[in-house]
Amino acid sequence: MFAVVSAPLAGVMLAGVATQRTSHERTLAVQTAQTQIEQIRSLPYDSVGVLNGNPAGTVSASVAASQLGIQGLDATVATKVSFMDDAPATSYRTRADYKRVIVTVTRNSDGRRLVQQATYVAPPGAGAYAGQSQGIVIAQIIDLVLNTPLVNATVNLAGGPSTTRNDVTDAAGQVVFPTLLPTTPTQPAYDVTVSAPGYTILKDDLPPASASHTSIVAGQTFQTVLRAYKSCTIVLTAANSNGTPYTGAATATVSSSRGTQSFSFTGPQLTVTSIAGEAIVPNLQYTVRILAPNGTYSVPVQALVPTSYPTELSKTLVATLNAVPITMVPLTVKVVNASGVAQANIAVNVSGGPSSNILLAGTTDATGNAVFSVPSNSSPGYTTTAKNGALTGTATGGVTSATTRTVTIR
Repeated sequence: MFAVVSAPLAGVMLAGVATQRTSHERTLAVQTAQTQIEQIRSLPYDSVGVLNGNPAGTVSASVAASQLGIQGLDATVATKVSFMDDAPATSYRTRADYKRVIVTVTRNSDGRRLVQQATYVAPPGAGAYAGQSQGIVIAQIIDLVLNTPLVNATVNLAGGPSTTRNDVTDAAGQVVFPTLLPTTPTQPAYDVTVSAPGYTILKDDLPPASASHTSIVAGQTFQTVLRAYKSCTIVLTAANSNGTPYTGAATATVSSSRGTQSFSFTGPQLTVTSIAGEAIVPNLQYTVRILAPNGTYSVPVQALVPTSYPTELSKTLVATLNAVPITMVPLTVKVVNASGVAQANIAVNVSGGPSSNILLAGTTDATGNAVFSVPSNSSPGYTTTAKNGALTGTATGGVTSATTRTVTIR
């Protein structure tokens, strides 16, 4: 009888002990949060912010409860500080009228939030008007193809006279960096960079591009949109004229409106993830050509990449070599400037050849030369193009034996 009666009582006692322990932890958690808030409120206004946060300050984003002098609580104290945009309708909009501080205490054993408290810190004096002598950067991050905002992307602002800041994008894909000091001759610009897992920022929007690199004058608001995308993969399969897999050595050239690159590989398959130093950009038409050492080649194969953005990010292309070998001859392209001085590290493309099916890409060496092996062809011959920024040069002619062709960029 005693066992029957005591069993439920034991359960009640254990539940009471657990409840008392939880209550004790919450009491300590409240004390911890209040301690953190009081420490923050004692700081100078400009120091109220997380290290490299937005605003930037001297507060650590995460500390152990024991670091605040609280004993008996195994928990982590997270602090988030943000600017509040709360100006009256008729006043100058600084987007930084005061600061909100949120302190969250989380139990380490199971990640349960014990308490969360908030407080607000106002600037000294005429804080509402101080921003007129400073500037604002507003950056929005969008998916290049879908034209939708990227949420929780990390945005970094650095380079100017203000302290480096980091923040994450909101539901609109936007981050606001207010109260920025105007740039100076020694610190002439701010740079906006983005990190989003699984995404690549379009090269056109990287500093020093105007979309992410700006000077700031007093009272200026700089608004920008940066484009990101999920990078794609092209899988190239080489085939003989009879449809069997090609297993020999070959050169594949992949091109789009954004660049061209040649790859040496051994068949039958080549995987390409970047072209000319850029991760493959989706929603573009890509062209693939293959040239074998015996002069057999494929006709250009074109396709929109990828198969289906953003769910299927690869695209498989099959290029078939013709059956008639052609004698291969060396073509050396020498690139010089207007003064005749050889130019190193210049991008060179060679196009044309039999039925205009050949396309190769290379870079000049220290002597200004780029060497290619091409099928012998007198007409239409080959067009060689060299480009270095805004400087370009072109030369055209047949190649039926070892040939050196000079291209002048100007």
